[in-house]
Amino acid sequence: MNQPHKGAASQRATGTISEEHLNLWRIILLLDRLQKDMDQQGSEPDEVLINAILDYFEHYSERVQSRPNEILLFERLRARAGGTFEELDELEADYLTAHDALQHLRVLLHRCVEHWPEGGEELCTALDRFNQTLRRHILLEEQILIPQALKVLTEADWTAIAEARDQYNDPLFGERVREEFRDLRHRIINLAPEHVGGLGISHPTRMEVPPDRHEMLTIQGLVSSYGRIQVLHEVDLTIRRGEIVSLVGANGAGKSTLLMALSGLQPVDAGRVTYEGEDLRRWPSHRRVAQGIIQVPEGRQVFRDMTVHDNLLMGAYTRGRGQEVEQDLERVYGRFPILRQKQRQLAGMLSGGQQQMLVMGRALMARPRLLLLDEPSMGLAPLVVEEIFDIIRELNQEGITIFLVEQNASQALAASHRGYVLEAGRVVLEGRGEDLLENEQVRAAYLGI
Repeated sequence: MNQPHKGAASQRATGTISEEHLNLWRIILLLDRLQKDMDQQGSEPDEVLINAILDYFEHYSERVQSRPNEILLFERLRARAGGTFEELDELEADYLTAHDALQHLRVLLHRCVEHWPEGGEELCTALDRFNQTLRRHILLEEQILIPQALKVLTEADWTAIAEARDQYNDPLFGERVREEFRDLRHRIINLAPEHVGGLGISHPTRMEVPPDRHEMLTIQGLVSSYGRIQVLHEVDLTIRRGEIVSLVGANGAGKSTLLMALSGLQPVDAGRVTYEGEDLRRWPSHRRVAQGIIQVPEGRQVFRDMTVHDNLLMGAYTRGRGQEVEQDLERVYGRFPILRQKQRQLAGMLSGGQQQMLVMGRALMARPRLLLLDEPSMGLAPLVVEEIFDIIRELNQEGITIFLVEQNASQALAASHRGYVLEAGRVVLEGRGEDLLENEQVRAAYLGI
């Protein structure tokens, strides 16, 4: 009888895993030294270096290990082992939470650098917790998972595992993947100071903006009511920096209620809402506006008895009047030429499409980072709707993250990176915009197909 743990496929697979674990241990020790420098010596964190280290961990989690349901090693091991396998449950849970943990560390790091030394203790604690979790994860794989796999998996299992991971002529970790890891390690070595074993090449230690990959807005279990009538039922939703995310649904589904809750105009009964890592529920409406959360309300709510020009200036009310405001005003007029033409006219005299452009221009005067658009196409002619959605895409390309609430599901999903479907206050579907457009349930309910 063949002994499965002595086969070529199993040796090659476990050898590669062990090699990558060794590299992980080295990076973990480096991060541990940097964390102790901050904690014990009061050294200001090197944001560029630590982000490079987090890039390495994120690449390992996402590029190599992928998602738990795609790890054939886990699948075969669970099938062969039988019964419960708590350690494997822990490993799968780690992979599912790794992305969120890394993005949270990036947010804490940027905030700490911006306000140093404030936030240093919180960052050190989070880094230490992350390091301990990563150590436990690797030890689980080395001391329990791999020995158990060598014990119960057959050589046929190992061959299938190798073939499943053989993307670039190398089981588990293809040569291209190895090159990617080498490049990441070289970057870390170049940036790391000499006293921790790096080359200490001079470099800026701060990043101009937080990394784009982190979650800008996270909603978990949000509940909101009008009196005794509950409108939103444990809504979960995520918006990442740089995305257009749409929320589609019928009238009365709770879409506008959700936007008003994000703007601080509707109470939240339960749940968590975080914006750039901060608890949004603690912020009054005016602070949300100051932090770049700007809503364009449903129904084109212009100041009807004020001129177009004064309406736009109201968007910059918290900023006062200065050269930057005048420059932004010129940019808005450049984007919406009809507003320049009618700048001395009362806003109430504009057509529906012109008023929609006015409220979007007014929102831009507040310099939004997250733009909340509530039914921007409602009641507009088809040609104007096309123009509005073209503008939405352009704003996003300029770096504005957009949360788009719409009944016009086809236009909204076509313009969006991702989308959610809200029915009776509950999220019933989510996915990429293009995938939801092809979903039979969405096509039947919202596209009339």
